[in-house]
Amino acid sequence: MQTLSRVNRQPLYQQVRQILLKTIQSGEWKPGEKIPIEPVLAQQVGVSIGTLRRAVETLVNDGILLRREGAGTFVRTYRDQGYWNAFQIFRNLDGQERGSCGRLVTFEVTSGVDEKILSALHLSKGQEVIHIVRHWISMKTGAEEIVSIDESFLVKEKFRKFTLDYFLTHFRSGESFYEFFDREFNVVILSQKCAVHYECLDQERAAKLHVPEHFEALCTERLSLTFGHEPVEYRINRGRVDVTKIFFDLS
Repeated sequence: MQTLSRVNRQPLYQQVRQILLKTIQSGEWKPGEKIPIEPVLAQQVGVSIGTLRRAVETLVNDGILLRREGAGTFVRTYRDQGYWNAFQIFRNLDGQERGSCGRLVTFEVTSGVDEKILSALHLSKGQEVIHIVRHWISMKTGAEEIVSIDESFLVKEKFRKFTLDYFLTHFRSGESFYEFFDREFNVVILSQKCAVHYECLDQERAAKLHVPEHFEALCTERLSLTFGHEPVEYRINRGRVDVTKIFFDLS
């Protein structure tokens, strides 16, 4: 754990907050792990319990730490959101989950990414990302129909052991990507920034996504953020317009 800088002009509790946050970001404290009790932390950092408590409270308010009465304070996990798929905003028109199964169609490490996506992920031109495309399939008509396309761009440095073989052997049927990120990589998605628009796929884009040309989609672009508002994933969800609703909880 880092120590305080005596020349830093930030309020003391903010300095302590940054030390605690960097301890989480480095993986020294992992998601779901209980952090040391406040008197111990205060002694380690070299501040009063009051200052330490104020720093911890800011992290609790930001959803980074979680207090459990009688148990202590823990690093938040994706499962603590209270819903198995808290950031799943797509539904079919009947309100049910989209598709009956998911199918992986692309898994690659690439540097050929749009500048807009690189900029959102705080990456430079030429840096590699993990690129994943999945189809969601419906069998309601008796034949396979693609009802949605998920395209993800992951910051490679945050998912160091993520390969195709690792995905095939460790991803569990029925779980969300965010549960998978939490369990296998200690990457907890805490918030997202979203934009929604209509898209009709041209021939080139449709070929890359392995869908028919002129596939019409309700498109949601989502930037997923982890501890310290650090971007880790840029996801483009394309739900077929005739079967897709998007739900937002703005409370």
